Amino acid sequence: MMRSKRSLLRMAAWLVFTGSLVVLGFSTYQAIRGPLEAQQALRQWDELQRETEDGNAKRAADENPLSPALAGKLRQTGGGGESALPVQTVADGELLGKIAFPSLDQRYAILEGTGYEPLKLGAGHVPGSPLPGDDGNSVLAGHRDTVFRSLGKLKAGDRIEVETTSGHFTYEVTGRRIVDADNADAVQASTEPILTLITCYPFTYVGPAPERLLLTAKLIEEAPDS
Repeated sequence: MMRSKRSLLRMAAWLVFTGSLVVLGFSTYQAIRGPLEAQQALRQWDELQRETEDGNAKRAADENPLSPALAGKLRQTGGGGESALPVQTVADGELLGKIAFPSLDQRYAILEGTGYEPLKLGAGHVPGSPLPGDDGNSVLAGHRDTVFRSLGKLKAGDRIEVETTSGHFTYEVTGRRIVDADNADAVQASTEPILTLITCYPFTYVGPAPERLLLTAKLIEEAPDS
């Protein structure tokens, strides 16, 4: 009987050990795969821009940070309030550009949508909000453990650079707020060209985070695409 119990205990310990190795292996795989996929999306944007520039030269000589309540509110207002200009719509998952944080030495791709695939590859443009550079409040969302993991380090006066097919846009950080995840009025409407970045908060929270960090920035310089 004692021998049988010891065998069962050894088997249980082995199963726990094996399960732990599987979980650790999967977590390591995810941690490695995520940044690699994000870099691939960024390389795709850079390559697309090079092809576009080459074509123009020849002619001259490609955990959701948003709660359902907030996403619905943005779809209704377009991020710009009642006086906002019509918002351009693009296909979900479409590569829109790239965003760079010079003070952090980081840059990521921008894709349309805030579902699993777009946020796996970069920062997601919230459908219904203006595109970066347009009048109104352009809203981008990102995961706290990938593209926006260092968002809390940005401070007022830091610059954010955005590149799209419309040109290059430089924003200056103006402030930050921490709000409840279900606060549908967290993103303020604007008729001026501003940028709001959203990620889950706290950064070290285990499980679905109860709050959201909102970083706001104003457009200070633009260089339209020729």
